Amino acid sequence: MKFWRGLAVTTTVIALAGCTSQRDQAQGGFEYVDINQRGALLVPEGMQNVAQNPDFSIPNLDTAQGPVGTEQSIRSPRQVMPLVPGSRVEEGSRDARIWFDAIEDMDDVAGWVWEEMQTLLAERDIEITEQSELEYIQTGTIETVEGSRSRGGFWARLRRDRIEQTSEYSLRIEMQAPSHGRSARLDVTAADVSWLEDGEPQEVPVSLQREVEAGFLNDLSLRMQRNFEDQRVAQVRATRALRHAESPQGDPAYALDVNFEAGWVLMPGALEYLGFEVEDLNQRDGVYYANYQPGGRPGFWSRLAFWSSEDRGLLGLPRGSGYEFQVDAVDDVFYIVIRHDDEVLDEETIDKLFPVFAEAFSEHAD
Repeated sequence: MKFWRGLAVTTTVIALAGCTSQRDQAQGGFEYVDINQRGALLVPEGMQNVAQNPDFSIPNLDTAQGPVGTEQSIRSPRQVMPLVPGSRVEEGSRDARIWFDAIEDMDDVAGWVWEEMQTLLAERDIEITEQSELEYIQTGTIETVEGSRSRGGFWARLRRDRIEQTSEYSLRIEMQAPSHGRSARLDVTAADVSWLEDGEPQEVPVSLQREVEAGFLNDLSLRMQRNFEDQRVAQVRATRALRHAESPQGDPAYALDVNFEAGWVLMPGALEYLGFEVEDLNQRDGVYYANYQPGGRPGFWSRLAFWSSEDRGLLGLPRGSGYEFQVDAVDDVFYIVIRHDDEVLDEETIDKLFPVFAEAFSEHAD
């Protein structure tokens, strides 16, 4: 049964991989490339020949330029993706353009966008030949490896001999930003676009210019989105500094300045880092029931080695079950009381464990 299940999964993966590798090709037959050109139409005497529309003439494949059949890409033009919070695009626009608007307490969007753009260019070793601060940047020639295609022929396929495809272009990036700096607009235009195969110039694919323009904006947008999320995470972590406290019932406890819902979802990540396995929980009563197993449960041979010292993990607590984390919140202060075998950990133990618990909640509670 497991064999057939594995075979089915493997077959599915192979099928999906095949679909992915042909995602830019038309499906079906390509017999039209082998059709012989018909001769001139014979017009009977006394009848007039109809003028042919040149839009529908079929070129001679021996002299045709550009890809034909399976080599012809049918991918739609790349779209600009507004990934950063506050960013937007014009639906249906053919321009490679994106707007950035301020959100929350952001007060210098234009400066942020400009800095991120310069950093992205520097990381890719793209030369800047001309620029004006917060207005425009002109790059030098950018060479990008786009992929490769089969060279054709049995021996070439056997040797896996492929034709390397590269593109060359330069970018002009223009920014429009009001003096208040809380919004900005970027336009990207690619110039001197060329397509090379094994270093030889070829006809430029129809969508290549759009690909490189939108691709640069999407890469910039993705970079900004990641950095924005990293900053948000750092801000959240800074607000959840653990401290010593006394619970509303008068027990030694830890406290966080968050509400109950936020504190409740932070607990599993922190407990996992500390070496606890959550066996059960009760959100209504605010209790996590846990088993302390730092490094995972011991294996068979480890259990036989009774003479070896027991690993007590980061906390130095006895391994096993019987741990309860009683949580409560009052006035947006989240309290954590720890019990072991129905006994509340005393103030001295709470103080000893504090540094490790503080690190767990600040760095590992996501």
